[in-house]
Amino acid sequence: MSRSLIACAIDQRECAVVCMKKSGGSHYCLDGCKILPFGLDDLASAKGTRLLKKLDSQLNLWPDEELALCLGPKNYLPLPLSFPANTSMERCREYSRIEAQHFLNQPEKYDCDCVGYGINQNELHEKKMLLFYPAEPVRRVSEHFAASRRIIFSGTPQSPLLYLSNFTAERQIILEIESNYLLLTASKEGRIEQFSCREVKNRKESEYFTIKTLVENPLCGETELQLTGSLADKAMTKLIKKETSMTLKPLSIPSSLSISNPEKFPISSAVTVKAVSLALMTLHEQKRFTHFSD
Repeated sequence: MSRSLIACAIDQRECAVVCMKKSGGSHYCLDGCKILPFGLDDLASAKGTRLLKKLDSQLNLWPDEELALCLGPKNYLPLPLSFPANTSMERCREYSRIEAQHFLNQPEKYDCDCVGYGINQNELHEKKMLLFYPAEPVRRVSEHFAASRRIIFSGTPQSPLLYLSNFTAERQIILEIESNYLLLTASKEGRIEQFSCREVKNRKESEYFTIKTLVENPLCGETELQLTGSLADKAMTKLIKKETSMTLKPLSIPSSLSISNPEKFPISSAVTVKAVSLALMTLHEQKRFTHFSD
């Protein structure tokens, strides 16, 4: 039995909408892919309502499909901890809300992703990483789409990108360099092994802490480093190569993934990789997600 859904990824400058179908086993097929030249910064501006209507027009090409949504926030506030083993998604959200009361000054202004982290030391507890992020404009965009269709996942790109590490024999290392933060994740088999997140004030700080983070992390020299983010431009790439001699490549879909007809669509951009990975993850774990419009 085939299943399909729409996945929409929105970062700071652009967004991507894909329609993906799974027809059995590990076979996936793209039914559509569209990149739109506006992102969260634009959606938060005075023209946000008009741009949301443009997104609506694209989504309405598949009016009956459920929607998975991921949006890149301005920054992350990470909190590592342990939950009881085999905790359900709903219980994880409940625990996350409790932790937010102690961790944040204004917890009502934040949402949270919960991902697997580190090596579990026993069978009673499971290590997790809570990634708190500003709720707006993410919450407003989610509520807009929830008015017209069922949303089965809403969060940041971190869970979808982490899911991609299930399809690589090597460790997956991704460095995101954004205007407000830089984030380094090393993951394998769907769990984060190492995590580093730092807020930055300007490009000079981004350059300094990027090099410092990479040089001080021995894992980064063991495999290719995937770069993404609004500041991961040619100048930044050149600087990293000069200072670290590391092998770099753009954020990409693992070659081991079987997706038919990818040549018909532009799936090499970072925002499209996020949308495709979101679709793959949600199709795989569709029954576990019950966000917003249950």
